[in-house]
Amino acid sequence: MELGLKITQNQVLAPQMEQSVRILQMDSAQLSEYLKEVMLENPVAELEPPRAPEKKKDLALRKLEWLESQTVREKENVGYYDEEEADSPIEKTVAAPTDRSLADHLLTQIGMARAEPAVAASARFVVGFVDENGYLTADLEEIAQEGNLSAEQAEKGLSLVQNLDPSGVGARDLTECLLLQLDPEDRLARQIAQEFLQEIAKKNYPGLARQLGVPEEEAEQAVRRIRKLNPKPGALYGRHTPPAYITPDVVVTNFGDRYNVMLCEFGYPEIRLSPSYLKMARETDDPEVSSYINNKVSQINWVIKCIENRNKTLLEVSKAIVKRQERFFRYGPQYLNILRMREIAEMVGMHESTVSRAVRDKYLQCAHGVYPLRYFFVKGIEGDGGEGASSHEVKARIRQIIEQEDSQKPLSDQKIADQLSEEGMSISRRTVTKYREGLGIPRSGDRK
Repeated sequence: MELGLKITQNQVLAPQMEQSVRILQMDSAQLSEYLKEVMLENPVAELEPPRAPEKKKDLALRKLEWLESQTVREKENVGYYDEEEADSPIEKTVAAPTDRSLADHLLTQIGMARAEPAVAASARFVVGFVDENGYLTADLEEIAQEGNLSAEQAEKGLSLVQNLDPSGVGARDLTECLLLQLDPEDRLARQIAQEFLQEIAKKNYPGLARQLGVPEEEAEQAVRRIRKLNPKPGALYGRHTPPAYITPDVVVTNFGDRYNVMLCEFGYPEIRLSPSYLKMARETDDPEVSSYINNKVSQINWVIKCIENRNKTLLEVSKAIVKRQERFFRYGPQYLNILRMREIAEMVGMHESTVSRAVRDKYLQCAHGVYPLRYFFVKGIEGDGGEGASSHEVKARIRQIIEQEDSQKPLSDQKIADQLSEEGMSISRRTVTKYREGLGIPRSGDRK
């Protein structure tokens, strides 16, 4: 053991700078909650509801005119998704817009059903174990034990639930869900759903027909009937958790050949100093009271300055993004350019970490929809000679090539890579595989 001295240098953020960094990376909703907390902790702070001041009247009118002009577009204000959903072996069903929960819907039907009181009571207990998708989440033995029911009572209660609307509710797995929806006389479709469910995704109708001993066309028609069923019957009804809505932080409007970038400053309240406390600080003779109020005033002034810096940084970064990605705003998502945060940092004269914090959890609204600001930072494709193409362009081209291929002779990933190389997008087979899987497209053998 020995005792010694050591001198080191560490970079430590001062509390005020840490607060500034936190505010910079907040979106409108987070900033609104933060300001409410500040008001509760600091008596000098007051909040005004978010509203457009008179000096911003022209800005609000321009926003309104732009929004009204976009109502004719089918894709206005659609949410952004990182990747398209993969094709399911069973066709998806669009959820019905309703605030009524599945449990309420089932309990109402049980109350109207002509069932014995004991069976109805068992059915109501079973409903408590049905999840949002309509599936039973526990074994009948567990349900019977927890509800102090006999096995026969639990079975009768489940049977009543499974005969309610929507069809397929109360199933214990996907196979049972499909069987509950199929016509009892549709023996072929029921056999496929019960024994060959995994084969549906492969679309191998000749092989399926041979295993079933039926004509290929008949097997294909049975699969079509299965695809029309709803694998999640409970999704048609409202959920207990309300949906989360995205509030854009930046709005980009198009006026002729110019793009106007505006901040949505109406998403959070405005913080200000309380006139009564300021008056008290001026009139009091107590130095402790005056010092306390002045200290609290300094805290609020710093918060106001941090918000101003946040808005200024966000606006500068957004303008730089729009300038570099003008093709996207003019022609659509498939025309994104390669863009890195380092380039934007150099354009606005900031550090790359500052740009990263500024775009974190922020959304931009334009004529093509609502997108995260991070969406506009695109890496170039990995490989040799393909620096000029973005990953979005390559993915779009891969999808196009596969859509145009001969379904009897689907292209392998290597052949797709060779075709892309001929078009000037030289990437490896491994990269094609990664992008294809990211798009939810099956391999060539499953596409035949």
